Amino acid sequence: MSRVRLRAALESRDGSALAIAPLIERHAGALEQIAPATLLSDAEALARALRNAQALYGCDAVTIGAAGERAAAACWEAARPGLVPAASAAAVARGEPLDDLPAPAGIGGGASLAVARDAMARLRPVLGDRAGIAIVLPDAPRLAALLGREASGDWASATLLEIVRLFGPEEPDLFLLTGNEHTLARPLASLADFFGAPIVHVCAEESCQAGVAVLQGDDFAGSAADLPGTTWLATSSTELDVDSDPKATREAIANMRRRRTIAG
Repeated sequence: MSRVRLRAALESRDGSALAIAPLIERHAGALEQIAPATLLSDAEALARALRNAQALYGCDAVTIGAAGERAAAACWEAARPGLVPAASAAAVARGEPLDDLPAPAGIGGGASLAVARDAMARLRPVLGDRAGIAIVLPDAPRLAALLGREASGDWASATLLEIVRLFGPEEPDLFLLTGNEHTLARPLASLADFFGAPIVHVCAEESCQAGVAVLQGDDFAGSAADLPGTTWLATSSTELDVDSDPKATREAIANMRRRRTIAG
């Protein structure tokens, strides 16, 4: 089962098991022809899209959180009560600065993270051991940058702690942290470990962790070349393109597994 394989990869981290989990939220929605606004606000639609994408591709984990933008959108919602996910996501996409940063403790009250948690709760019994669930968050510098507040690293770090506290009791299999901060903050790693959900850092420019292959999200099928034998996780630095060819993506994932099986 894919979830078993994911756990084996996370435990060994030596290449004896390979887990494949590209960032797939928006691509999954496009496959189901779900409008972006609906995907952001409807937990059932999000869960259905991710469940069907996993069945199509055989990924070892589905990813919730876009490429970290859901967390940034939640910050907008905490600062602007009543803001709907489509509007908060649009503000993040525009790079609009968030002038008044909300208290980290209030981040969990926004709709974007509530939808993500609800989708996760719906997915768990359906996926079972077929696949794990990964929550995607930005690292502290990237969260601050997404909000146009690059100098707010301490606030961003405190906010990420609150988001991990929010999702931890729901028992995700791991957190994927996007960005180029090469040193993972110990409090964040310790909190995630407390919930039994390790953090894997996904850097856009290069892998922050040995054995993690970070492929190109906009050309996942084309960039999925042979992986080193020590690779234990293959993911992507950005989300798969919404227009990615499903057949090519499925074949790329199957080929990654096949080559590793032959090599082993």
